[in-house]
Amino acid sequence: MLKNKICYFIIGLILIVIIVLIAIFIPKNKYESNNQKVLSYITLDSINSDIGKYKLFTSFDETKKYFNRDNITKEAFDKYNYLLVKITKDSCSESNIKANNYEVINDVLQIEFTYDASCGVCAPMDTYYVIEIDKNLEFNDIDIKYKRNNKPNCNPNVAYKPIIYLYPKNDMNINVKLLNSNYLTTTYPKYNNDWDVYAYKDGTLIDNKTNRKLYGLYWEGNNYYSKVEDNGFVVLKDDLIPFLEEKLSILGLNEREADEFIIYWLPILEKNKYNYIHFASIEKIDNYMPLDINPKPDTVIRVLMEYKPLNKYISIEEQKLETPKRNGFTVVEWGGSLIN
Repeated sequence: MLKNKICYFIIGLILIVIIVLIAIFIPKNKYESNNQKVLSYITLDSINSDIGKYKLFTSFDETKKYFNRDNITKEAFDKYNYLLVKITKDSCSESNIKANNYEVINDVLQIEFTYDASCGVCAPMDTYYVIEIDKNLEFNDIDIKYKRNNKPNCNPNVAYKPIIYLYPKNDMNINVKLLNSNYLTTTYPKYNNDWDVYAYKDGTLIDNKTNRKLYGLYWEGNNYYSKVEDNGFVVLKDDLIPFLEEKLSILGLNEREADEFIIYWLPILEKNKYNYIHFASIEKIDNYMPLDINPKPDTVIRVLMEYKPLNKYISIEEQKLETPKRNGFTVVEWGGSLIN
């Protein structure tokens, strides 16, 4: 009986010790600011393997593996305590993260992290930063600010490189108008109220204003809105070529048109590990940039790829695509837009 009581006492004592150790060593989520989180404020009394110094890490496990009691000595704690911060960043467009000087204002420790911005969007990822804090400072709260150093020259909501091909049944003059011309940012040949061309059956065009030979009519426009839809495709970098060849054929592009699409977009898409890709409906394209073509074509095929860079795979319902029939006087257009 006495032995059982002793055993229960020892087990209870061990449990109490374990609870106390957990309370001491697990980082406290006491402070949060602008989606950045202070994971732990570390002093000599609470030093453990979950701390670091002078370095940015891509994972919390990496932080724990690299730093231990041997990396930060007792002498270091005579001058400093340490702050472990999680920064949530966009890995495609936010780089060169740095912690600037800190100061205490109105009893609040204020620290500013800055980053260099570039164009592009990826899924958010967490990084971990440990900075030294003067041991003599006293404060009751912490404010972490995350600010951009620069303003990149990005052009959001752009319809990139739509190019129009004309294939009449017989050689003829054709007039083409873009009805939301106020959206236009770049055109070739220069768009001035319309394009007036002489078109051959093989798709060759002659600009009636300049007598210059063309193979297509090119434009770009702003104010195009795109977003991640409920369906689409998530494509690995290495699968882009067969994916584009297959889907562009389904959407009605011939080999020449698909080749020119792929040659333009492949270097852009291959910068990303994965791409979310969605093809806009012709109703959406027509609403954004209506075409007025005279004589009226028998078939109009408009392909506009909406894409978003991803650094990891996401699951999404596959988009169903329909194949149009190319009959009679046929107009074909392709382009793309980055989803912001």
